[in-house]
Amino acid sequence: MDTAIVGVCCDPRQRRILEVTFPSWREYGKRHGLPVIILERSHAGQDFYWNKHLLYRVPELRAARRLLFLDNDVFVNPNARALLEEWDSPLIGATAESTQAGWSPEFIARYYAEYAVDQSSPVADLQIINTGVLVIPHEQAEFLEGIYQRWRERKNAREKSAKSKDPFVHAADQPHVSYALQAEHRCKDFGPRSNTLWWHWYRQHVSSRQMPFLLRSKAAALTRDRIPRALWRALFRRERATFARGLASADFLHVAGSKSSLFLGENYGQ
Repeated sequence: MDTAIVGVCCDPRQRRILEVTFPSWREYGKRHGLPVIILERSHAGQDFYWNKHLLYRVPELRAARRLLFLDNDVFVNPNARALLEEWDSPLIGATAESTQAGWSPEFIARYYAEYAVDQSSPVADLQIINTGVLVIPHEQAEFLEGIYQRWRERKNAREKSAKSKDPFVHAADQPHVSYALQAEHRCKDFGPRSNTLWWHWYRQHVSSRQMPFLLRSKAAALTRDRIPRALWRALFRRERATFARGLASADFLHVAGSKSSLFLGENYGQ
């Protein structure tokens, strides 16, 4: 196996999310001749979030040349370009969330400080790279292993010194990988269409006030399995149409943060 789409799904909550997005992965895989592999056990012990960076530990993936990793909350546009097939770089493919969101340098600095990221190597024009969609060439397996091992070595000291008591702050992978990718020049930007962050898209193209839509999305998520599907679709037709606009505007649409809107995309890609 030379290339593949890979996801990690190890608990019931993630499976419920993947049930909605997976049909779009499957159709994209068929179109481009890519196997879709879902890992159902952790290869990073209790450090679940780090599995995406350690894919070449998996026996059936070790011979792969390039892998396309997707978070479970990512929809794939059936007309999306052949990202893996077109990738001609030994660098990791990703894109910056901070440019989509328009976050300030001060916000970005606070982000890395909150997660106690090792910033011993200064980075000019520092951004926040989102790791929900990644092209991972085999050449970068050792580099990613190194980031993980350094994070593990610093983990205990970081937990003692960090101000936040939020368990996610101590477990998160993205801040550390994002910084290292930039500090060591291991990343190539594949553009925002390949990882369009849903809520940033919504604020830019629909409304800066997301709360009304969020509340309607939550209502849709809570009633999805409780009322007849035809009635549900009619009740939330406007929200579904708005979400469909976001899906059509992206190659890969990433519903990071609140997951309620994700259920508006049911049957997408089928």
